[in-house]
Amino acid sequence: LGLLGIHEGTLLAEEAANQGLETESWTVDAGLAPRERDWVSSQDRLQVELYFSSSSGAETAATELKDVAGPTFIREQEAQDWDAEWKASFKGVEIPPHWSIVAPWATRTSQTKPDSVDSPSAIRRIRINPGAGFGTGTHETTQLCLKALGEFEAIHPGSLRGARVLDFGSGSGILAIGAALLGAQVDAVEIDSLAISNARENAELNGVSRLITYAEDLRELPFNGKYQVILANILRPVLLEFCDKLCARLD
Repeated sequence: LGLLGIHEGTLLAEEAANQGLETESWTVDAGLAPRERDWVSSQDRLQVELYFSSSSGAETAATELKDVAGPTFIREQEAQDWDAEWKASFKGVEIPPHWSIVAPWATRTSQTKPDSVDSPSAIRRIRINPGAGFGTGTHETTQLCLKALGEFEAIHPGSLRGARVLDFGSGSGILAIGAALLGAQVDAVEIDSLAISNARENAELNGVSRLITYAEDLRELPFNGKYQVILANILRPVLLEFCDKLCARLD
């Protein structure tokens, strides 16, 4: 029938907890993989969206589903440049007093070039091109890590210049870039090769490629010593799994 995709909905942790499906309601992200966190599948009824390439396909599906589904509604989605729409909606993020996250396509009035490690500016700009890696500055945990990094530099000015920093679970590379802008030599570990490609692009946008090394595993890093700072903005199960290994690498 020309079925293009199915969206069964998203159930957040707090909503799942209210329905008795999740006991650890502090979890802040949506019900994604692993499967035991697919709380949507535990609901008695779902509101499902089906996407078809033609109206005739949608109408035929609605007829065939009428005996097993509730009310069905069909509407046409006009073709749009979704990438352009999203870019227009992303205005960047201010994380005072030390950071400003901007998109590479943002109007560059006072943003003629990326902040360098020698920039005297109190507020450092990080340019992030959203891609396969987590971290655009909008999530609370990303902001908290950047704030901690900025406060450490404010309390100990220049202490990160030349320091070894590990960003474990680096995603888009936003934290690695922040540390590199403060002069650190950063090792970024990320299991997703697509995210690493996105992180490399972002590092280039910020002029800090020479300060960041990437690997998909801790064992692949050429540096085997200890780090002055370790950043790990990842989920609790992963933190628990690698806690001992990470602590052993902390100076």
